[in-house]
Amino acid sequence: MKERVEGWIGRWDALLKRLEAQGATVREWVVEPEADEERVGETEARLGIGLPPTVRRIIAEGAGKVTIYWYFDKETLSPFESSGELAWSLDAFEWPYFGDDELEEEKRYLAFHVAGNGDYVLLDLEGYPDDPPVVSWGHETGEFLLLAPSFTEFVERVTELAFIGAEDSAYEPFCGPDGLDVDGLNAKAWKAWLDRYLTLTLEEAAKELPLLIDYITFHEAEDAGVREALARYEPDAVLEAWLSRLERETYRGNRDQLFGYIGETVGEAAAEWVRSLWSDRPPVEVSNYSRAYLSACCLPGSEGLERVLARLELEAQSSKIDGYSANGLLRYFHSRDVIRWAESHVAFPFGGWDELFAASAPHWEDVCRWLDGHEAMRQSALSALGKLFARGEAPEGEPGRGEIIRLLDKAEREAVLKKEKEAVRRVTAHLADWR
Repeated sequence: MKERVEGWIGRWDALLKRLEAQGATVREWVVEPEADEERVGETEARLGIGLPPTVRRIIAEGAGKVTIYWYFDKETLSPFESSGELAWSLDAFEWPYFGDDELEEEKRYLAFHVAGNGDYVLLDLEGYPDDPPVVSWGHETGEFLLLAPSFTEFVERVTELAFIGAEDSAYEPFCGPDGLDVDGLNAKAWKAWLDRYLTLTLEEAAKELPLLIDYITFHEAEDAGVREALARYEPDAVLEAWLSRLERETYRGNRDQLFGYIGETVGEAAAEWVRSLWSDRPPVEVSNYSRAYLSACCLPGSEGLERVLARLELEAQSSKIDGYSANGLLRYFHSRDVIRWAESHVAFPFGGWDELFAASAPHWEDVCRWLDGHEAMRQSALSALGKLFARGEAPEGEPGRGEIIRLLDKAEREAVLKKEKEAVRRVTAHLADWR
């Protein structure tokens, strides 16, 4: 068993080093040596059972504790919602709480890891007693998902899949009747994508536009080397390459990100195509948020903002515009015209309106006007000021300090809730320090 665990550790170390080298973040990578007999015995006494023999040998002869967690720090266009997680330890073994008295009393499932969202990874003690099956339990669905017919097979399979997990929604795409299927269609797609991610260099990608497009989806477009490589191609060719990539995308969650890359890398050269997205029959399916972002990036002057505002005004005729929707559509424009438009629509709850105000290049005169406006305007402006100051930013222009202090004093006097008064005081304190 010791040799087998050492083999796992070698594979883990090699994979995690390759992931780090390509820009992924390895947040935790811990293997503690085998646990002594006394500690194992204490755990068994706490649980009231002996650990399954194979699991016991892994802990007592190989690795008493394993903690691995990696993720993509940058936006990476992977074919699945992916990060890697694998963990066990003596302290982690526990009888799980399912919210079901019968399940808890039968002591069938023994947890050895809890995912960040509260899902359990469990040993099914009704299975093969020496090396029991591993299942996942989703805290939202309350359902069990078979991951492997044994603990050792679980470690083998999850290692081959780069530790995919440990939430049940992450395991699910790769599971078949026998648990994680490392040869299934999704697993093959994931492993092929991961191999490309780990091996494609910028030097190689720069030679062919389709490869460069793939590289950007792995590492974003802001790198100076990527920008230099893109500059060798005509913008129309870059747009066509992105549209070709868009046609091949099978994971709907990635489409908005692909539209974002078009805005970042093509800009106004994509103006005619973006205008076509506003037609009754757009050439591709696009969300309102992506269309607004593309309009901000690619349409000249105020054209993009005028199109989005016109659409919002049309929608306002039949339903109220909420702050989060408005912020999602307008925050990319960074325009004071958005602040003027918002004044006739801002209302409670003010969530989203404050973020939009802060994102729209406000001047101090805008702040004064909103502080002197109705209650939803005032609270939105106060919250927006707090966000700006927290980022080390401030509205543009020179503040009329006396007028602002007067309006803040008025806001504090009229505030009803304690949290509203505290918001005013925080802004006043920040203002005193602002030069």
